[in-house]
Amino acid sequence: MFASKRSSIFRWGRIRLPYKLLLVYMPLILLPALAGIYSLTANYTASSKTRSSEYATNLLSLMGQKIDDRLGSYELLSKQIMTDDSLLAWISVTPKSIYEKFQIQNDINEKLNVFWLGAGQNAYIKAIKIVTPTAQYTYGINAIDDFNATNEAYNRQVSEGKGSANWFMPQSYSDGYVKYEAFRLGRSIRDKKLNVLGTLTIVIDSKAITDIFAQTKFQEDVAIKLLTQDNVLLVSNGQQINDDERQLLTYSQNQLHNGWRLSAQLPLSQLYEPIYRIAKLAIFIVLVCIVIGLIVTQLLAMDLVIPIRRLKLNMKQGIKGVKPNKLKRFGGAIEVVEMNDTFISVMYEIEQLIDEISKQEAKKKDAEIRVLQNQLSPHFLYNTLNSIRWMAMIQKQDNIKEMVDSLNQMLTYALRGKGDPVALSTEIAMLHNYVTIQKVRYQHFQFNADIPAELEGARIPKFLLQPLIENSLIHGLALADRPGDISVRARREGDKLLLFVEDNGVGVEAERLTDIVKGFDSGESHFGLHSVHERIQLHYGSAFGLDMKSSPGEGTTFKLTLPLQLEDDREEGKHA
Repeated sequence: MFASKRSSIFRWGRIRLPYKLLLVYMPLILLPALAGIYSLTANYTASSKTRSSEYATNLLSLMGQKIDDRLGSYELLSKQIMTDDSLLAWISVTPKSIYEKFQIQNDINEKLNVFWLGAGQNAYIKAIKIVTPTAQYTYGINAIDDFNATNEAYNRQVSEGKGSANWFMPQSYSDGYVKYEAFRLGRSIRDKKLNVLGTLTIVIDSKAITDIFAQTKFQEDVAIKLLTQDNVLLVSNGQQINDDERQLLTYSQNQLHNGWRLSAQLPLSQLYEPIYRIAKLAIFIVLVCIVIGLIVTQLLAMDLVIPIRRLKLNMKQGIKGVKPNKLKRFGGAIEVVEMNDTFISVMYEIEQLIDEISKQEAKKKDAEIRVLQNQLSPHFLYNTLNSIRWMAMIQKQDNIKEMVDSLNQMLTYALRGKGDPVALSTEIAMLHNYVTIQKVRYQHFQFNADIPAELEGARIPKFLLQPLIENSLIHGLALADRPGDISVRARREGDKLLLFVEDNGVGVEAERLTDIVKGFDSGESHFGLHSVHERIQLHYGSAFGLDMKSSPGEGTTFKLTLPLQLEDDREEGKHA
């Protein structure tokens, strides 16, 4: 037994991949497909009658509601006409001449125009006819037979209704040019003392009902009928079903006006036709899947075996150190081709990384040499400044000593630390040193700082305000013919720190100001302002930055918006 198991496993291992794919793939297609066809047919047959019944019931209910609303709207229109005081007054008048009758007709038409334009369904009204013992008034197009409005039997039936709405079966009418089927709605017109004044007849095209049939999307070959209480046909959608044909569904809606009801008849063939169609489609899909499965199995076998062998050969060559440009590309399954392309790309990247590492090592050695050279420069600059300071003290040149001290402190401030944010008070102290140096060149200006005590510890990037002071000196105060003032103010707004740098210089024209503000982002001009704006956004994000306002002859104001970061001043942030 053990030997037989080993033999079967050995035989399966010797079967070629295309045949393995075929043996596995075909049952996976046929078994689910056959089970699906059987389950689909059984379930569809069991539930089709229920779904069709619910579908027809819902549509007929909707259709019945629409018809009921439309008939009710015509009854409401007739009630409005027969209760209007002005119409009753005109109808009560016995015209003494043709001209007077014509005048009354015009007055009635103008009044009925108001009622007729009240709703869209009134477009189906062919005519409104009012008949009194002494005159007839017609709104719309009259029929050759006056819609039988003067017929004795018709008037008697309307009169027996005592003012209620009476609906009459549709009849064929003609105005001499066009024939149409229309309902008649008749009501007896009475005054406030219930005296009969005449008969109101509203002629309604039967399309008012058949258009509702067409608007409700039933299946094809469904016969829809509007019937009387005695099953007399009023209107239908024109579909005919043989009496001897078995019916799947007959549904009636019995809550319409005058006891009218809707009926829908669906032939049994409509139920089974989709089932046959689905079964045929399923069988066709199964056959197509089988054919496609055979083709795909063969293609998979051809696209996998040879490309995998070529990929294996490329990997061996790459491991041995063969250049990436000498590795072969080939066709086959997309996945295998992509794996080969990825492997070649990785080999190219490894080659580039090796070259970059070699270049970086060379750059690193050059940088170490430059660092050793640059370490001598600060010491030389400090020693030189100290020599100048002692010479100024010996010569008693206090102004030179003061400027050298300020420069020395600025250099110490600039070279100390790694560019971390500093306290606002430290930055202001640095600005005082900078102003001391600049007063050698720009003598007629004053610098003031207004910093609330609670904001002195606010952290800001180092050297953030110095470019703005420099801009005010060069572009604002240097061109002015009056003593200048530069001030720095700080205030808190929620969780934001607002810094203002203001001067009373020459200011900037509006057009030039727009160009400068646009340059904050590009840096094409005014590099100092661009650097301040860019540093703020690099540190804190695009919600913060620099803004500028200026008026010619009045000066310029810079506004910096930063997040408020309050910390105690560090020892290295304090200096004389």
